[in-house]
Amino acid sequence: MVILTPEPFFLAYWNDTITFKWKNQLRFAKEVASAILWLHDDRRIVHGDLHPNNILVHHNTIKLADFGRSFLKGSDCYNLEVLGVIPYMDPKTFNQETPYKINEKCDIYSLGVLFWELTSRSSPFNYEMRKDHISLMLDILDGLREEPTPNTNVKFVELYRKCWDCEPDKRPDIRQVNSELNSIDFVDNNVSSIFYSNRDINEKIESEDSDLSNCEEDCDINKYELNQIATLD
Repeated sequence: MVILTPEPFFLAYWNDTITFKWKNQLRFAKEVASAILWLHDDRRIVHGDLHPNNILVHHNTIKLADFGRSFLKGSDCYNLEVLGVIPYMDPKTFNQETPYKINEKCDIYSLGVLFWELTSRSSPFNYEMRKDHISLMLDILDGLREEPTPNTNVKFVELYRKCWDCEPDKRPDIRQVNSELNSIDFVDNNVSSIFYSNRDINEKIESEDSDLSNCEEDCDINKYELNQIATLD
């Protein structure tokens, strides 16, 4: 048995305001997206429970943890009950009266919230301090999302807002996410002098051509591994 003691990434790096700047935020976003690409395409697995405590770092290598709610793509898995960390869950799973087949676009929604959290270094909707979880679920289902953090790269904001679109068919797949991330400059933060509001970004997204060319991810995804905290050889 191999016992791993990785550390949740956000816990390790959130408070390091000196080094956790835009370049490292974007690098981490690319690494997490590459890990999800490997999971969806190579392993054909939907994680089903992505949130900060399930994304770990061990010797500078990303580890995806806790596969208790994972399943193979195409499996008949439905929203029979609400399970997970509410801000990162696909809103479609909240409505118990309408059967919804869980799929890889649920992971994409979670990824969008994680990307927002990377640049805000804040918990979405101050979730840990909230007690009214039912009302939060209803608000999210009704379209509530966090506001972009000032000085965030515009293309990055547009990407994560596509990811957390309420309609799964409007969300990009993981290859499109990787493609858009690779088009964002590490150095040039591309900050507009007039920051987009949620409405501005929605209008811009709706006006864009949603067809993206598929391109191969340039990160070495072989370094990403699936791990529980304890794994058997």
